[in-house]
Amino acid sequence: MEKLELFQVHLQPNADGFMSLSESMDNRTLELIEKVIRQSGAPTEAVASSIFMRRFGFFISAQLHLLAHHQIWAGPLSHVYLTEAEYGISFKIDEKWLRPRQDGDLEMVLKDYAMPVVEAFRKVGPVSKLVLWENIWGYVTWMYGMEESLQAQQDIETLMTDAFWQPEMRKSHFKQFLGGCSLEQSKAEYKRITCCLYKELPETDKCPYCPLRK
Repeated sequence: MEKLELFQVHLQPNADGFMSLSESMDNRTLELIEKVIRQSGAPTEAVASSIFMRRFGFFISAQLHLLAHHQIWAGPLSHVYLTEAEYGISFKIDEKWLRPRQDGDLEMVLKDYAMPVVEAFRKVGPVSKLVLWENIWGYVTWMYGMEESLQAQQDIETLMTDAFWQPEMRKSHFKQFLGGCSLEQSKAEYKRITCCLYKELPETDKCPYCPLRK
């Protein structure tokens, strides 16, 4: 499972951290946002929320990577731990929750892991949930760019299907972010449709793929 560390996710026995993901969404949200502001220099809670969700995109990408290899980490959000890392927050998860992939696991990653976190942090700033979903999508694109398995291709096709996101959402945001391009085209010349607010950090310019860059 060394490849998970590419996604800032560390699988180990007896995992712990300075708070759990469920705490970060509930009674310790402001504590986390204040930490992100101190670490990054984010000028507002909205920017801090977006910066944190850029990190959370790693965790969702790690889950999709596991699924492409017929596995899943199926623990609760209360057992996803946030830890300090050199360039921001990373994640520790207990290996006891790792199991073989089952039917419904792709939907579980989208609706039981990604969706609740997006909904929680979009209210903090507030910040558009479309921005937060695209923060996740950027790393999903990168992850699938490294995967060539048939399972990965099948998962991508499913994630592009509107019905898969329903009834919680009307359509596939991941398909929306492609803007009519294929995944291969997007990987070759990645462009966002929303600004992630990273440019608001001190001494930071717009990202190369920012839609505000002319």
